[in-house]
Amino acid sequence: MLIEMDSVVLNREQTELLVRTKNLLEELIETLDILANREMVKAIRRGEADLKAGRTRSYEEFVEELRKSDEI
Repeated sequence: MLIEMDSVVLNREQTELLVRTKNLLEELIETLDILANREMVKAIRRGEADLKAGRTRSYEEFVEELRKSDEI
């Protein structure tokens, strides 16, 4: 669908507000997409539980694990 619009001139403050609003709306849509995916929400909760329980590793350990498995 093509919408024809007249030209609009915005000042710097209005342009910055428009860009911030666009970014916030994109973040909201992404959040809603994640929340709509039950498996992703479960995975996030498992990750949070792992973090609380101390089941973590350093970035260096993670990279080394990827190298050993030839994933990088």
